[in-house]
Amino acid sequence: MKNFNFEFIYFFMFFDFILIMIMILPSNLYSFHPLTLNIILIFYIIIFTLKMNFLLNSYWYSYILFLLMIGGLMILFMYFTSLMNNELFYFKLEFNIYQILKILFLLNLLYFMMKELNYLFYFMNMNYFEMKKFNLFLYFENINLFKNLFMDFSLSLNLYMIMYLFFIMLCSVLICNKIMIPLRQLLKIK
Repeated sequence: MKNFNFEFIYFFMFFDFILIMIMILPSNLYSFHPLTLNIILIFYIIIFTLKMNFLLNSYWYSYILFLLMIGGLMILFMYFTSLMNNELFYFKLEFNIYQILKILFLLNLLYFMMKELNYLFYFMNMNYFEMKKFNLFLYFENINLFKNLFMDFSLSLNLYMIMYLFFIMLCSVLICNKIMIPLRQLLKIK
């Protein structure tokens, strides 16, 4: 048991339980408001990218994943708001109490599981669980596949994709400016 640090195992368990809590939060919503779903997804993306930052040697993948998910969320939010009616965004007191009780229950479960895991590590034979097998940081430091992701000299495909996305964005902005109407129309325009 000497020189073995359990803090990173607890740290990743805590991240996993936070991700599970965020997935369980909207489990019984009867009326989905797009703003609540987007806030929950943004929290999930932020915590998942933080976990990826700690696991991987480079920050590129987590950064790209964050940008892609936020861009997709903006598009989903635009689609949701164009399809749904104008509704007020408010919380009910019973719903808030129920969510707080759900979070407290999951935090108690996390505490007891970490306590049992600690007892389990004390009674285990630590020769089998060496630091190098559990330490994800050292494992991913030896893998240099992720280091120079966009540092290749043949950037033609990347530049082509950037120019294509920029061109599509300009076309959609010009189409919306010429027609001068929003996506969702409440009145028919003749």
